[in-house]
Amino acid sequence: MKHLRIIFSIFAASLILNACKKEYSVENAFKTTTSGTWQFSNGATKYSGNMDTVYQTTAGGTNELFLIGATADGGQTFSMHLFADSFKVGTYKASAFQSSFTYSSPGKNIYQASQLIGEFVVNISSINNNTIVGTFSGAALDSANNIIQLTSGSFTSTFANGSVNPSSTGVLGDSSGNCKPVTFLGTYAAGIPTTSSNTVGVSVTVTAPGPYTISTNTVNGVSFSRSGTFAITGPQNVILYATGTPTVAGNAVFTLQYGNSQCSFSLQVLGKSVGTLGSTADACTSFTLNGTYQQGIPFNAGNTVQLQVNVTTPGSFQISTDSINGVKFSGFGIFPTAGLYNVTITGTGTPIDMGLQNYSVTYGTSICGFPITFLPQVAASGDYFPLSLNSNWSYVLSGGSTADDITFKVINYTPTIGGESYQTIQESERQTQTSPVIDSFYYRKPGGDYYEYIDFSKYFGFDHPVGSEFIFLKDNVGATSTWNSPTITGTIGGVVVSGYATMTILAQAVAVTSIPGYNFPDVIKVQYQYFITGNPNPILTQERWFAKNQGEIYFSSNDGTATSVYEVTNYQVF
Repeated sequence: MKHLRIIFSIFAASLILNACKKEYSVENAFKTTTSGTWQFSNGATKYSGNMDTVYQTTAGGTNELFLIGATADGGQTFSMHLFADSFKVGTYKASAFQSSFTYSSPGKNIYQASQLIGEFVVNISSINNNTIVGTFSGAALDSANNIIQLTSGSFTSTFANGSVNPSSTGVLGDSSGNCKPVTFLGTYAAGIPTTSSNTVGVSVTVTAPGPYTISTNTVNGVSFSRSGTFAITGPQNVILYATGTPTVAGNAVFTLQYGNSQCSFSLQVLGKSVGTLGSTADACTSFTLNGTYQQGIPFNAGNTVQLQVNVTTPGSFQISTDSINGVKFSGFGIFPTAGLYNVTITGTGTPIDMGLQNYSVTYGTSICGFPITFLPQVAASGDYFPLSLNSNWSYVLSGGSTADDITFKVINYTPTIGGESYQTIQESERQTQTSPVIDSFYYRKPGGDYYEYIDFSKYFGFDHPVGSEFIFLKDNVGATSTWNSPTITGTIGGVVVSGYATMTILAQAVAVTSIPGYNFPDVIKVQYQYFITGNPNPILTQERWFAKNQGEIYFSSNDGTATSVYEVTNYQVF
């Protein structure tokens, strides 16, 4: 129904503009004399003139903005018509019922653009209460009923009075100037930055719809604000978001401003918490170490330690270790109430040496310790897919849960298949140390070619297993290089079908920094497309990234309906 109202508005506006030229209703939300210019082209013919009027109305809950101008001799009229809840920088398309355009002379439309004619696009590049600047182009109907393309359109207008998007009006709080009701979310403590969870909910009675900004003054290093648009009048609840960091503990009184209306509310800021670390004979308890700890391998978000804290006084906390062997752990936050908490602190740095290191944790005056044994660094193999025994890689599914995590590990099993010897990598779930094996994969590497022996029925859906090897990676060719697997033949529903895989080097020797916590300086990216012979469209597309001396760090799969993406979180290369 909203679109029907807009279509009617476009039609009605065209009739009014042609009949009345520059005479407009005094009932408009605002009408103003402007200064500015406009121009556009139809092929080699250029048109230009000056802006003379801007006005805004509201129809059926939609705001309408008119930009009106004329040629220097006044013989032709320029009219731009935009529709929106509020007008801001962005794109306004005729196909989305957001824009229309008319260029006319008395009694005649020279050019007309609307949703009924074709795509016509207006881009507002700058807008404030007194100025609007933009460009436009697209399909239009000329006076001979031919659809042509208008190009190089632009406009600018500065208003002498009035404003675009007149602000809403209303009142805050009660008759005593108190912001009631007020709802607080999040905990506030001295020295701890606010986050998106730190909000305050306030009540507003709106008397006129339109854009709004509701904000507080800055008190104790913190302020609250929110901007938006009220579409209707009456009581409204608004959530304001905090920014800043409280500096001291105590009661903070804020003044809230909405137009000419003010009210106040108070907020309690906690001080530093008090408590003790869980320990037995100076050793941290309970203590859980997560992540890979190996000489020369940088820490990432997975290198964490979980500790227990007994809090007696709620408030802010900072827990940290000393810096030993090039790495340390730290964490901060707020304990909202007294009680027992399990706290995770995160490691940073790169281990310098191998061997046992002992770390001391400090929380206020409480101290405990824990050990870490760092594995020795392994000499660089130069491989993009290391196969050294016990090397392992853990991955997380983008958008998934811990139940989707998987681990690959090189095990001590070297089968001979077709006269070739392979190293075995086992895939398992990562929830527990005793998670079952999901699958096994077989690899070998002569020179710069990396071979994998697989059951191709997993990709083509054959009735029975069909095993074969193929080259899944080449480290001795450049980007855009391609090669195919052998043709694989099997049956699907008893029908003989053949297929093959095509590999393409998408990038070679590129740096990857997009995986959280890692910077891989030398990566090869490979695309895999699996085809049924005779069908030009792949039934499956995969992408795998291989980092030099580190192994596979990324893999994705798209079957035409959904895409899954896995990224490495921890790894060890021996």
